Amino acid sequence: MTLANLYEKLTSIPLFRGMSGEELAVVSDRVNLRWVSVGPEQTFIQCNEPCNHLAVLMEGEMKRITYHDGNTFVVTEKLSGIHIFELEQLYGLTCRYRSDYVTITSCKMLLISKDDVRKTLMNISIFRINMMNLLSANYCKLLDSKEYSTYDLKEQIMHFGAEEPLTVKIRMVDLGRYLGAARNTISHVLHEMEREGKLSLRPNMIIYNRD
Repeated sequence: MTLANLYEKLTSIPLFRGMSGEELAVVSDRVNLRWVSVGPEQTFIQCNEPCNHLAVLMEGEMKRITYHDGNTFVVTEKLSGIHIFELEQLYGLTCRYRSDYVTITSCKMLLISKDDVRKTLMNISIFRINMMNLLSANYCKLLDSKEYSTYDLKEQIMHFGAEEPLTVKIRMVDLGRYLGAARNTISHVLHEMEREGKLSLRPNMIIYNRD
């Protein structure tokens, strides 16, 4: 990989945007940048696995599978393009991943050890600013997701569990409990949304139609 190609790849990642050529040269010289390729239908990260690296999806498509409330419901989302895996788990209370990540297509990832982040990257001011901005943005999204109770029931169901879910595995009685609605009401609204083409229903499964 040429230096120009390396710089292009790094600056496509939000954490590295705005870095000068000199700062990128420091990253290239001092940081062990591990480029990893993973085939389709492979588990790249497992829930509760220690978060020992800054990990970035560079190319390909992947599923994020998140288990909530003692596995009462399971949310599956699709990731593509540049995606930083759980930046907030790199440091903090647990430092463990909260979801499973399974490849859909062949994927290419970048891995950087926590030691390299701490010893080198955190000494570059633009990296620290970018990291703070991303963590703040993630926190604001989390707060916004807690406010979906102000939406009507259809909008709550569309936003339930994740910003862009592919599927949610949940019983209607549990969905009604989370959204504060009777099971019969939930059933009526879900079937109406299915007729509208917004989702499909399977036993204990909501499949979202995003196309």
